Amino acid sequence: MKAKARWKRWEEELTLVKHEMGWTTCWFKHQKEIWERRSMESIKPGHRAYANQQALMWEKFVSEAETSFKEKMVIVT
Repeated sequence: MKAKARWKRWEEELTLVKHEMGWTTCWFKHQKEIWERRSMESIKPGHRAYANQQALMWEKFVSEAETSFKEKMVIVT
């Protein structure tokens, strides 16, 4: 009984982790879109440069997450 209960908890945890991978990737994409929009709305060149830098950073996070989580995560739309 204990072994079966442990197995069920492990399966549940695995399901959650797979979903969290998808949620994390979606969060990174959302942040990238926010910074891209801020870049477009920026009037001052310094603000635009900073926003572009942030958008590139979040894009890198998206790319690394998709590569690392490939075929492991649940695709969230």
